[in-house]
Amino acid sequence: MNIYAYQSQGYCGEAVRIQITPSPRSLSLLGLSAIQMRQFKLKAKALFSLLGKELPTVLMQIPPNQEYASMELAMLLALLLSRDHLLDTLCPDILVLGKTNLDGSIRAMPTLLDAREVASANGCTLLIAPTTLHSYVQENLEIAQCSDISMALHQCRRFVITHEGEQAQPVPKNKCSPQKHPFAGIIGLEKAKKALALSAAGTLNILLYGPPGGGKTLLINTLGKLLPPLSEMEREEIARIRGEIPKTRPIMEILPQMGEKDLHKGEKSILQLAHRGVLIVDEITNQKEKTLKTLSFFLEKQSLGSYPVSFTLAAAMNGCPCGNMGREDDLCICSESQRQRHWNKVGSALLDRFDICLSILPEDPMTSPLAQEDPNLLETITEIWQKQQQRNEQTYLKLLPLLNTSLQGRTLSMRSCLSVCKMATVIADFRKSEVVSKEDMIEALSYKTYGIDRHWR
Repeated sequence: MNIYAYQSQGYCGEAVRIQITPSPRSLSLLGLSAIQMRQFKLKAKALFSLLGKELPTVLMQIPPNQEYASMELAMLLALLLSRDHLLDTLCPDILVLGKTNLDGSIRAMPTLLDAREVASANGCTLLIAPTTLHSYVQENLEIAQCSDISMALHQCRRFVITHEGEQAQPVPKNKCSPQKHPFAGIIGLEKAKKALALSAAGTLNILLYGPPGGGKTLLINTLGKLLPPLSEMEREEIARIRGEIPKTRPIMEILPQMGEKDLHKGEKSILQLAHRGVLIVDEITNQKEKTLKTLSFFLEKQSLGSYPVSFTLAAAMNGCPCGNMGREDDLCICSESQRQRHWNKVGSALLDRFDICLSILPEDPMTSPLAQEDPNLLETITEIWQKQQQRNEQTYLKLLPLLNTSLQGRTLSMRSCLSVCKMATVIADFRKSEVVSKEDMIEALSYKTYGIDRHWR
């Protein structure tokens, strides 16, 4: 069931939905200014005290730039119904018209304006309205004129009990095609697909490099389809930043022409808007130096002012300036110093923060094997992601001795060692094993190779 507030737009009006979702902390409001939020909370506490009830811990959202006073009654009724879990019932929607006073009384009005037409247009079967000079009757619409909020709440409860299980307008069930697999249409590139699954399950930053035409851009843009659904805590964090309740994880992109100042244009930075989602940086070597330094800084700091900044970075680049490094049919004409300068554009600090660094070489779709995609991949990623949330740095520190026996002469920074250990635990989770083996650690190391290492020769 949905609660709508009647919002006057001059001669006519519209229905504004009051959205409420559970919150683990306290009553939170989105869409109001700081002053309006404070006023509403004071009025809500006073009215709930008069009714002998406590405020529910929910997150309430209304569209911004609305006339706040005309929505108070609908907002208060939504809170009262939410407290009794009546908003979760299957029931026709309700439209609320009127303004409330501090003592809970509803101000009388001479007319209902066009609230009846607005209610019918939005599928509402009950109209909660203040007392008027005239009585109104309309087919398929129940009009309850109330003098105070207690009477309005009583009418809403009676309506829910009477019409529970009904729908004002039955929604036709469209024959939807089954959801496509995230890797549908991508032939071959099995190791890259596994790397993307690891990145989604373990929130691991990923860099794909190689010649043009290998599928790097396609792959990094697939990462958003693999992410697990938002938890309630993450949903509330994003809502506090964005000012609206999200449905899916955010996916933001930094374009090559953007400078460091462009990241922070507007009220919210791109880095803030990417919180709990994916930040895509294609052709990362074409980015400006200050932009890459900013990325590296916030990957480490994970905050901007009082706001949290935590995202998965997905990037792509060529392996060398000419782009042919790794090709079998075209010869790379770049010198070692040119390749080194090319990778230095990204910088060692940012490269060290990529948990996965993998080369992507073009594959012939006519000869690449057609592997059977796992139909339960998204469910598996979600299960592993939940396991990862319960682990901490101590879990990975215990794996350092195993990593030391698997390095085979390689040297890694402490940050890279911990990221390899984390990746190994995710690989073990995909095997449904509670123990990380040496094979898992060696596989994790294979996902951290750089183009300047010339590892394919």
